[in-house]
Order: sequence, then structure tokens, then C-alpha cells
Amino acid sequence: MGTGWTIISLYILKISLEKETESIDVDVAICTYNSEKYLDECLNSIKRHVPFSRLIIVDHYSTDKTVEIAKSYGAEIYFENVSLGYARQLAIDLSDAPFILFVDSDVVFYDGEWFKKCVKLFSNEKLRIGAIGIDTSVKLPDWRQKYVEFWWKKVPKIRKLYFHNVYFLRRKAIEGIRIPKYLGACEHIYIRKYVERKGWKVCVIRGNGIHYYDFPDWKGAWLGAGERMFGRSKIRHLPFILIRR
Repeated sequence: MGTGWTIISLYILKISLEKETESIDVDVAICTYNSEKYLDECLNSIKRHVPFSRLIIVDHYSTDKTVEIAKSYGAEIYFENVSLGYARQLAIDLSDAPFILFVDSDVVFYDGEWFKKCVKLFSNEKLRIGAIGIDTSVKLPDWRQKYVEFWWKKVPKIRKLYFHNVYFLRRKAIEGIRIPKYLGACEHIYIRKYVERKGWKVCVIRGNGIHYYDFPDWKGAWLGAGERMFGRSKIRHLPFILIRR
């Protein structure tokens, strides 16, 4: 009887420890702008696979159903009309959790194994990991897929993992960060470099999911996230922004 209870107690302890290693205090932050096409699918996958404390949405004054969808998931909604870099900084300032997870509004996760792996990496203090990128598969529009396949025939195909659409940040590693307001894109590069300059390590892992690398009709595909933030009326400033970068 005593041996049996000892075995049961050890088993319960093992489960408890496993749960502890799979859980950290994290806020999820998403910057949106007319993101209704994939946002519901995105938020649903986050709800199923990420045990977050707060869901923070920083919206660029969307004119579609983006805010309505976000509210249906109990998200905190904040608005800005500056840039993507400003939106990221606002989300960081609003969050008070030890960790913050940035997810693009067109990314969908199929499981939560990547989250468990991130928790284990962050929990190993000897590694001094300050940020983790989660790289997922990409779904390109047909025309762009053909373009990519054409060039891969001309040059060697090197598959590297990218720190861009989904990244996990340790608050200690980004203390004092002030992302430049003029950054309408590539803010992830600024964040990564900041973490490294602070003496923390950055790593990238694979995540089972998909990034719908899509473009609305009004946005020039070649511009990517940058044009989303300055819009048509400010396109004349593009040469100056590119030079400054």
C-alpha cells in the first residue's frame, strides 16, 4: 500500500513539474491593419495553443472587421496612426508580463509544440536566451510562388530560419528599448539587434504553422509591411525612407 502511494505521488509530482515547464507568464501582442482575412483563424489558433495572460491588439485604424473579430476573443484594443515600429513599442509598453509574444495577424499555428520548446529554452538560465523567433511555412500567392521557384533554379536554395513574423521576447532583454517611430517595417531586425547588444542570445526554431504571405488589392506587393503603414498618400516619401534605412 505504501509503495503504491509513493509511486502515485511521484507520478503526480512528475506531471506537475512538466506543467510548470510548459507555462510562463506571457502576453500575446498583434499589430493589425485591415486584417480580417486571416485574423479569426490566427486568434483561434493562439487561443488553442498559447496559455497567454493578455491578448493585446494594436490596430492602425482598420476599416474592415478587424476590431470586431479581435473583440470577440476578449482582446484589449488600442489604436495608433504612426507606424509599425511605433505599434510594436506601444505593445511592449502596454504589456507587463515577463514575456511578450508578437504574432503577425496572418500567421496560424497547427500545434503548440513550438511554445513548449520556447518555454524550455527560456527556463534554462544558463543559455541566456533573450529572444526566440518562430519560423513557419509560408503560403505565397501563385504569382509570387512562380517568381520564387524561378529564381531558386538560378541560385542555390538555402533554407534558413527567419526571425520576423513570430517572435518571443524576454522583458529583461528589451528593457529600455525605444523602437524608432519611422520604422514602417524591419522593426524585428532592430529588436533582434537590441537584444544582442544587451548581451542576450537570440535563436530561431521551427513552428508547425503557416504564414499567409498575402497582399490586399490596394497594397503594392513589392513593398510588404512598409506600405501598409505609410499608405498611398505617403508613398512619395518612399525614396527618403529607403535611403535612411
